[in-house]
Amino acid sequence: MMDKPVPWSEFVAPLDFTKYYRKQLILNRCVDFRVTQTGLALNCQVDHWVHDDGPRDVPVCLDVITPNVIRFRMSLENFAPRPSDLLLQQNWPSVPFQVREESNKIILTTERLKVELQRYPWRMQVFDLHGPSRSPFFSQQIYDFAYGPAFEVAPIGFQAEEDGKFSVREAVAVTPGESFYGFGEKFSSLDKWNQEITSWSVDCGNVSSPRSYKNIPFFISTAGYGVFVNSSFPIVYRMGTQSGISYSFHVLDCELDYFLIYGPSFKEILKGYCDLTGYAPVPPKWSFGFWLSRCGYKSQDEVEEIVLESRRRGFPLDVISIDPWWMGNGPWTTAEWDMKAFPNPKGMITYLLSQHVRTCLWIHPYLPVGSRIYEEALAQNYLVSKPDGAPSPVIETFSGSSLAAVDFTNPRAAAWFQSWLQRLLDMGVAAFKTDFGEQSPVDAVYADGRTGLEMHNLYPLLYNKTVFELTRQHFGRGLVWGRSAYAGSQRYPVQWGGDSYASLDQMRTQLQGLLSYGMSGVPFCGHDIGGFDYSPESFYYPDQPDSPKDAELYVRWLQFGTFSSHMRAHGKQPREPWTYGEEAAQIALKYLKLRYRLLPYIYSQAVRSSQTGLPMVRPLVLECQEDPNTQNIDQQYLFGESLLVAPVLTRSRRKSVYLPAGEWFDFWTKERQPGGRWIEVDAPLDHLPVWVKGGTIFPLGPELPYVDAGPLDPLTLEIYLSSDDRSVEICDEDKPAIKAACHWQGGHLILEVTPTPGLLEVNLFGVHVVSARSKNQLIPLRGIPNGQFLRLDGRSGIILVLEVLKDLAIE
Repeated sequence: MMDKPVPWSEFVAPLDFTKYYRKQLILNRCVDFRVTQTGLALNCQVDHWVHDDGPRDVPVCLDVITPNVIRFRMSLENFAPRPSDLLLQQNWPSVPFQVREESNKIILTTERLKVELQRYPWRMQVFDLHGPSRSPFFSQQIYDFAYGPAFEVAPIGFQAEEDGKFSVREAVAVTPGESFYGFGEKFSSLDKWNQEITSWSVDCGNVSSPRSYKNIPFFISTAGYGVFVNSSFPIVYRMGTQSGISYSFHVLDCELDYFLIYGPSFKEILKGYCDLTGYAPVPPKWSFGFWLSRCGYKSQDEVEEIVLESRRRGFPLDVISIDPWWMGNGPWTTAEWDMKAFPNPKGMITYLLSQHVRTCLWIHPYLPVGSRIYEEALAQNYLVSKPDGAPSPVIETFSGSSLAAVDFTNPRAAAWFQSWLQRLLDMGVAAFKTDFGEQSPVDAVYADGRTGLEMHNLYPLLYNKTVFELTRQHFGRGLVWGRSAYAGSQRYPVQWGGDSYASLDQMRTQLQGLLSYGMSGVPFCGHDIGGFDYSPESFYYPDQPDSPKDAELYVRWLQFGTFSSHMRAHGKQPREPWTYGEEAAQIALKYLKLRYRLLPYIYSQAVRSSQTGLPMVRPLVLECQEDPNTQNIDQQYLFGESLLVAPVLTRSRRKSVYLPAGEWFDFWTKERQPGGRWIEVDAPLDHLPVWVKGGTIFPLGPELPYVDAGPLDPLTLEIYLSSDDRSVEICDEDKPAIKAACHWQGGHLILEVTPTPGLLEVNLFGVHVVSARSKNQLIPLRGIPNGQFLRLDGRSGIILVLEVLKDLAIE
C-alpha cells in the first residue's frame, strides 16, 4: 500500500492518519550545487510520484554546525527567515569541512563525519570517518517499496493536503535491533520502536495514553545519532509501524529542518542537543526539599493547619502549594485572592515563612471572560485573537468558564502578565505552579504573525519562560512547577508529570514518561506522589466519590519520589503522610528523613546535570549503552550517576532487578553484589531496593527539618571502594564545593578532603582497613557492619593514609 498522508485538519483531535491518499512529491535528483561558508546549497528537483506533472525545483541546504552535527533543510519555496524560540542562536562559528565530487555523488567531510549525497536517485548517507563500520549510521530510505509503483514508506518529499497546502516528510532506513528513545514525555515503553508518536500538546487526562503534555521533537538512536526536528508544527513519527525496515517523520509544514547529531555515545548526543537548545539552570536548593500539595487547600486556616501539623509530627517540609482555590471557586485565573477564604494572605505567607515553608501558587495562562484581568488584557490587545481580531476562545473544562489566552509572542503582553504576578512575589510568594498551556487555539493569529497551528506546541514554552524569567529577576534563581513543555523547556525548570490516576499501573507509566522525558534533554522533573486523581475503581461508584485511600500505593510512590529530582505529594485526596495510617506515616517519615540526608548528593548531581544535560532520573541504557539487556528496561532507573533504584510497581513483596556490569553495594545492608545479571530481592513495604555503584564516594548530610536548616555538619562520606582512583565535588549552592578524592599507593589508600563545615565521618566499604594515619597520628577505627568508619574534624581539610589488607582489596 502507499504511504498515507495526513490532512492538516486531522491534527486537531481526533487524530486519524489513515484516511487520505494525496499527491506525492519525491525528492529525486540534485541538479547542481554550490559550496557556501557553512556547507552546501543545492538545487534539487522533486517529481510527482502519482501524477505525472513534471519536475519541480526545490532548494536544499546542508550546513555544518560542528564536526559532529549537520543541519538539513528542504523547502517547497525559497528559504525565508523564521523566528525560532527553540534554538539558542541562528548562526554558529565556522567549522572546517571539505567538498569533492565522485561520479554520481557529492561528498562533504568534517573531521568526524562523511556525508554522501547521491545525486540521482537522491539519497543522503552519513558515515563515521573514524568508526569501525563501513556502513552509514544514517541513511535516507528510498527503497521501501510495496507491490507495483508504490511505497510502504515514501522517501523524503512533500505531499498535498486537503486544503491545497503541502506538508513534508523524511524516511530513514533502520538497522536490525535498532532502538529509539526520547520524543518528550511519552507514557509507553522506553524503546519507541514499533510505536506511532504524535508531537501535539494536549491535556492528557491521565498518564497512560499516547497523548502527551510535553512533546520534544528530538530522539536518540542506538545507531549512535540523534535527530532534532527544528519545528513547532505538528509532527507524526512512525517508528516501524508501517515497515520493519524504515521509520519516518511527517511535519505539517512545507519546510523540513532537522539537525543530525552524532555521538556515538548517548551522553554526547544529549550534549549536542543541549548545545543547540540550551541547558537547564540549577533550580534553587530549597526546591529539592519536600512539597505538600492538594487539589486543593481551600482556606487560609487549612493551609496553616497543615503546615503546623507537619512540623508537630516532625515531617520535613519546604514548600506548600495552593491550587486555584486561593482565587475562590472560579473562574480562574483572576490572579486575585479570595479574601473570604484567605482574609490575610500576606500574613499567612509570613507565618509560613516563620515555619521555614515557602508558598507556591497555582496559575494558568487563560483569563476568564468578564474578569478584571481579562478586561485589562482585552483593552490592550494582549489576548490571542482570531483573524478578525476577536479573542480566540480556549477550550478548557477545568475552570468551567469562557476563557482567552494571553499572547506571549507580544513582549508587552508578557511583561503585563508578569506585573500581575509580581504583586504576589512582593507578598512573599516563592513560586508558581504553571498549570495547563496545552489548549492554545489552532484557529488563532498571534501578535508576531504566526498561526495557531505553528504556535500550539510552542505556547507552553513561551508561557513558562515568561513566569520563570520573572522569578529569576526577583530571586536571582528562577523556578516554575510546569505541566506543559516543548523543545527548549529545559531552560525553564521544573516540570512535573501531569495528572496520573491513583494506581500502581499509572505509577509505572509515570516512570516510563519520566525516563523518556529525561532522554529528551530535560534533567529535572517531578510527579504527583500518590497519584493526582482518584483510583480508577472509584469511577464505577459515582455515589462514593471519595474512594478509600491506598496506603500501599502512597508508600510505594513516596519511595519513588524520594529518589526523583523533585518530590511533591499531590492529589484530589489528602496526600499528607499522616492521613494514611500509622504504619504508612512511619515509613514516609523514614524516607523523608533520608531525602534530606541525600541532599548533598542530589544537589551535586543537579549541578552536573545542568552542565551536561544528563537527566537525574536516567534509564540504565544511558549509562550502559553497550549492554543490550538495558535497551528496554523501564521499571528501574539510575538516580544520578551512582544510585540504582528499583521502585516496586506491583502489590508484591519481591522485585526482579537487573544489575549492570561492575560491582554494586546494597544501599541499606552494604552487601556487595556482582553485576551483569538479574537478581530477585525481597521488598517488604518499608523497603525500596537501592544499590550504590562500586567506586563511588557518596555524600550524606545530617537529618534536617527543612533544606536551609543548617550546614553540612556532620558530612558523611560513604566510600564504596574499587581499584580505580575516584573523586567527587560536593556542591552546596553558593558555598564553595567540597572536594574529595582517593587513590591507591601500593597497599595504601590516600584520601584527601578539602575543608568541610564541621564534623566529617568517613565510612569505608569493600576493603578491610588495618589503620589510618593523619599527620603521623594514629586514628582509632570504629567498626560497623561490613565496614569501618572514622570521625574527624573536617574544618581544615584532611589527608588520610589508610593501610588496607591487600588480599581483601578489590583488584
